[in-house]
Amino acid sequence: MSYNVIQQQKTKTGTRYYLYEVTAEWDPVKKCSKQKRRYLGPCDEKGNLLKKPAKKQTIVRSPSYGPYYIMWNLARESHLDEVLTKIYGARNAKRLLALAILGITDPGSGDLLEETVEDTYLRELMDMDWSFEQSEVCRFLQTVGEDAGRREDLFAELCPGKGCMIFDIVCMGTDSDGLEYSEAGRKARFTGSKQFNLGMVHSMEDGLPFCYRTYPGSVADVVTLDIIVADLKRMGCDGFEMVMDRGFFSAGNVELMMERSAGFTVPVPARNSILKLLISDSVKDIESPLNTDYLAGSSVRGYETRVVLEEGEFSIDPDKGTIRAVVFQDDARRQTEVSTLYRRIGEMESFLADRKYDAFLPKKLSANQIEIYNLLEVSDANGRYDIRRKRNAITAKENGCGRFAVLTTSDLPWKELMIEYRQRNDVEYDFSQLQSDLFMGIKGKSDQKSAEGGLLVNFLSLRLRLTLLDRMKTAGITDEMWIPKFMKIMRKLRITLVGDEWRLNEVTRKQRELISKLGLPLL
Repeated sequence: MSYNVIQQQKTKTGTRYYLYEVTAEWDPVKKCSKQKRRYLGPCDEKGNLLKKPAKKQTIVRSPSYGPYYIMWNLARESHLDEVLTKIYGARNAKRLLALAILGITDPGSGDLLEETVEDTYLRELMDMDWSFEQSEVCRFLQTVGEDAGRREDLFAELCPGKGCMIFDIVCMGTDSDGLEYSEAGRKARFTGSKQFNLGMVHSMEDGLPFCYRTYPGSVADVVTLDIIVADLKRMGCDGFEMVMDRGFFSAGNVELMMERSAGFTVPVPARNSILKLLISDSVKDIESPLNTDYLAGSSVRGYETRVVLEEGEFSIDPDKGTIRAVVFQDDARRQTEVSTLYRRIGEMESFLADRKYDAFLPKKLSANQIEIYNLLEVSDANGRYDIRRKRNAITAKENGCGRFAVLTTSDLPWKELMIEYRQRNDVEYDFSQLQSDLFMGIKGKSDQKSAEGGLLVNFLSLRLRLTLLDRMKTAGITDEMWIPKFMKIMRKLRITLVGDEWRLNEVTRKQRELISKLGLPLL
């Protein structure tokens, strides 16, 4: 026979109660009854246990917690979950977000998704009940992929509405014959697969992509640019400025942007004739103290003029030019490039001096070697090379060292414009590091609907990953590790279900430090 007994104990902080189990037993030696007490734990005044004794609890499961906790919190802090819920509803929003998170934490084949989720705390974090079975995931991707209207609503909701925007196009391959925009392109003979173009628009305010477009693999840049400008205006963007890379520089694209009254900043490619004219025009004045400032550990310089576009050709016209042109110079970079130029010239001279004259040598040189070879005037001198430097060619080459030019509609002072373009380069670099993630969304999909759904999931995954990368950079974490190593460390943080209670396992010092640097609470 047993019964519970409440023992009261008064302390300085108040009265505490403890629960004991009392069992009556017969002592065969002393021939009498005795009592045994077993401590059960602290309780309230009515005998209700405040905490279940650990000995009576069993470990049910111990899934991984760290990566999913971090990505779920980043999604909430960036309000991505709210936007998805508004557009797709609570259930589908959670499914999209869960697939996007798994694309970062557990990239891989979709047929292993169900087994992967079983060892994670993702369902409990997001309060969702979904099997993640392969056929269900495929049907879900087809459903969201078919709904182009909601996808456009999502882009409009994420669109900042104004400010600087980055437009970049990447070429991606696919093995599927069911995609309407896949076709044999310039990379087909190298990869053996068809390709398509993916255009991505980023906001420079937060560095995050908010819109994407897919185009056939052979479509011209001017067509893609025209489409994206029209789409941005339809989304309600007003007074925006497109910051693009050299691949978009052409008379047609510049003329198009001006006709559409769209702001732009685009660098001039190195081999374009207008760049040579701009640099030659800037040589006299760019190193003036009036055109010099200090930025990021180096003195920088800027020279402004105007150009005119007539019949598809650019020319400098400071008085009547309709397009602003700015030439930039970074002194630290210029010094390095000038030193490299003359080192390479010296190496080429030494290379030729030790050889017998060969009239067919230029055909045997690499592209980089030909570039330096053309700066020299060589002739046959009794079977050896007679070498002389081309003064004008080398001077023109040296003038271009550490300098580049942009055409722009921006009214920013040249230094602020330079800062803006450097920020654009940083965003593009981060995006280029994560481009491979986008392949998972479309490479193996068998039909158009599934491909569109997979691409949407990977677009959301890219947004989340760039959000994490920005936090890591701000906290200085990227100085010691990149995202894969970060995920590996956090994956070891687990949470255990003991009985019917979840308990976080021991958090290591490194895990606690990383979570703290990201500005997230531990639980």
